[in-house]
Amino acid sequence: MRRYIVILALFLASCAAKKQAAEFEAQPDWVKQKPIISGYYVGIGSVKRVGTSAQYIAKARQGALTDLAESVSSNISSTSVLHSIETEYGFAESFDQRIQVSTDDYLEGFDPVDFYENEGSYWVYYKIAKSTYHEMKEKKKQEAVATALAKYQSGLDEQKVNKPKEALAFYLQGLQAIKRYLSEETPTQLDGNSIDIGNELYSATSEILNSLAIESTTNKITVKRGESFSENLKFLLTYNNKPVQGIPVEFSYTGGYLKKDRQNSDINGFVQLEPEVLYSRNSKEQITASINLKNLAQKAVDDLFIRGLILKRNLKPAIVQVIIEAPSLALIITDNSCKADECDRIENIFNQNAKQYGYELKAVKSADYVFELSYNFKRGESAGGLVSSYVSGKITIKDRSNNIVWAKQTVDIKGVGSNIHEAKNMALREFQTALDRKYFKQGIDNIK
Repeated sequence: MRRYIVILALFLASCAAKKQAAEFEAQPDWVKQKPIISGYYVGIGSVKRVGTSAQYIAKARQGALTDLAESVSSNISSTSVLHSIETEYGFAESFDQRIQVSTDDYLEGFDPVDFYENEGSYWVYYKIAKSTYHEMKEKKKQEAVATALAKYQSGLDEQKVNKPKEALAFYLQGLQAIKRYLSEETPTQLDGNSIDIGNELYSATSEILNSLAIESTTNKITVKRGESFSENLKFLLTYNNKPVQGIPVEFSYTGGYLKKDRQNSDINGFVQLEPEVLYSRNSKEQITASINLKNLAQKAVDDLFIRGLILKRNLKPAIVQVIIEAPSLALIITDNSCKADECDRIENIFNQNAKQYGYELKAVKSADYVFELSYNFKRGESAGGLVSSYVSGKITIKDRSNNIVWAKQTVDIKGVGSNIHEAKNMALREFQTALDRKYFKQGIDNIK
């Protein structure tokens, strides 16, 4: 029986091999090997027959066009804009993206030569005459160059009247118009002179960014934490050392967020950050004002690669050093809650906590925040010759205006002793430990 199974398996394998050989023989030569035709670019696309016929045919067509594009030289000219970008910033755009740009040139002018399909796959064969491709490409390139030249001239006009924002937008739009040709030379004529419009646009863009500057009218401010600075912070925007209007600025604060973090320069070139309440546990922070290149790019063009040409730039920001002064604290123990030595111990615990977190200690009348502490005892149960006592307290924090900013009722803390005096002392020690480890820290944490 096993012998017959082996013979059957060999027979089926032989049939399958013969079928595969027959299918291979039936395939056109161009499916077996991509043809090389003098004077033509050739593209072959193949896909599995998955989905509707329209879907896999479209996918095969796109594959053939991509294959066509790969036949076209993708060398970067040493005098091109893309070469300059890659020299300055490193690898600027992936090969796949360049191929996709080239593929667009094939959407007109290619010839569908043949197609072939079997049970599982579909092939399509396209070609385009090299002369046709280069003729179409040159025509489109000249149209793009003409658009770029017009944008360049408009940018020069805006630059002459001290409008760098508008000029920059025109230059970026010009670069966007010739994006697919940034790896090539883009020669044209301007005022009787030969120029490379791509390089002129890129240089003009760099010139504007190099000539924009922002500076602060003050270098340092001192602010008490939880309060606002007293006056507007002013920053001057200049272009070629002249005040410039309409430049977007973004503010940032190392200690947190700002409510109003964006503004455009006014007619005198100024932006102003209005007073805001600042919070930080650190003694030093910074407020930074930066020219908002992202805003400039987004309003100029929609192409992400062209936007990236200026987003890679690092313009020097204006920085204001912020000295953060911690608020001052004081403690009041009310209602004659404690005896002198008990009060001293609690005050020492409070002072140590305040200093640990960088707060200044002042008298009650001059402190920014006052902790009011009250506590009382109540007798507990008695058993086995022992008595217990409970102590509970309340902490209230008030600001200079006598507003309550935080309040806390402590839990009952128990002490046990052989007499009520001993029990109260034990409860008081536990209460003082709770103040040190928990309640004073909670109160300080709630002071911003």
